Amino acid sequence: AVVSTQSTGQDLMVIAKDKERGVISQLTELLSLNNCDLEFTEDALASIAELAFCKKTGARALKSIVENTLLETMFEVPGSDITHARITSDTVLDGASPIYTRAEQ
Repeated sequence: AVVSTQSTGQDLMVIAKDKERGVISQLTELLSLNNCDLEFTEDALASIAELAFCKKTGARALKSIVENTLLETMFEVPGSDITHARITSDTVLDGASPIYTRAEQ
């Protein structure tokens, strides 16, 4: 998708959620290799889009924000019993840990 730096927050939210090329779908696929479902709440997506909009760098900011938001998750999931990671606006804005669901023992 071609995006100018004049993209609105709503445009960026659509780009972030793009099923084929969006950074979120790429990272969701990566975590699925470790049997972990990745979920972003609507508030989290809105927060990511707003932060990217404020940086005025368009879709490039989306990638950076999503990757930074998922740093902890990308280290925690591989080799663990985590089956679901839920990303909230607190995770995006305040660096709170994602909400993890673990496999039942």
